[in-house]
Amino acid sequence: MAAIERDEFSRYRIGKLLDGYIQLKVPGSMRRDIRLAYCWEENGLTLSELRPALPESGWHSKDIVHFRLNNGKWAVCMKRKGAWSEVPMIPLHGDFEHQLEQVELDRHGLFWGE
Repeated sequence: MAAIERDEFSRYRIGKLLDGYIQLKVPGSMRRDIRLAYCWEENGLTLSELRPALPESGWHSKDIVHFRLNNGKWAVCMKRKGAWSEVPMIPLHGDFEHQLEQVELDRHGLFWGE
């Protein structure tokens, strides 16, 4: 992630892209029951789903996908046995937006179910 930390424009662009994606993915009428959020991490970023926990006790978070920057290309990862592993069906790609599109299409039912 060191490259992305030095490139504030890329980080800003990806953040805006994700903000727009989240707005479209979760309609306003549903945001009391479900939210999507992303968190920058040392080696990439994680997109998570949030749902209300017990009454008035906050939100429960479930990680959906992790995007990892690997030698200038984005890997799409999913959790297996508590650790992030690259999804072999989605090859590395230099364009983050392309990788987000692959997650949205979810041809193998890995992220959003079938």
